[in-house]
Amino acid sequence: MCSVEALDQVAGLIGYAVVNAEDGSVQSIRGSSTAPIGDLTAFFSSAGEVIAKSLAMGDIGYISLSYGSKRLVIFPHGSTYVGIEVEHDWNPDDVLKSVHASISTTRQVEIKLAHSIRSKIYQINLLVEEFGGSDEKHHWCQLLSQGLGFLGGDIVSYVGIVNDKLVVKEEVPHAREEDFVQALRSIIDFLVKKAVAQMGSSQARQKVQAVIAKMK
Repeated sequence: MCSVEALDQVAGLIGYAVVNAEDGSVQSIRGSSTAPIGDLTAFFSSAGEVIAKSLAMGDIGYISLSYGSKRLVIFPHGSTYVGIEVEHDWNPDDVLKSVHASISTTRQVEIKLAHSIRSKIYQINLLVEEFGGSDEKHHWCQLLSQGLGFLGGDIVSYVGIVNDKLVVKEEVPHAREEDFVQALRSIIDFLVKKAVAQMGSSQARQKVQAVIAKMK
């Protein structure tokens, strides 16, 4: 799988998704993109393979999609396909050069988090699990990604979605911890309101109570 830490180092990246090349399942989504980049990456990588094979075009180098002011560059990496969203005027070749340069210099970093931040991250992940269950978890990860894009503000550069979980990818400065927690509270409110709208207040309340019980 493509290194998450490596992709986080690509300057100008809005968001990215990593999908399994065999079955198209989404392995991770990170960044602040409000587009369904996981689904787009899965669909167009699969369609690209079919077209390339049927027309004897050889292996796929990359696929570039343009929509609105954004561009999604999809490329194979090991047993995965990676879709990276950038601004529309980016040249796909330049995107790939930045990605490969970052992958070659990646190193693991241990991240220390304040208890208040760790608690809110845990709560958000529990809400996604509770609201999504086993069948709709990807849908709720997409909603979480949208919420980050709409409400995350400056925290989006610190967080991402990996294996259907919200994670913090770099240490949060102490002076910004309260702002970070407040942004996470806004994300929680966003998810709860979405749950009320989609499943009704009674069922949403039951699931929120289940999350509260798990956090005790």
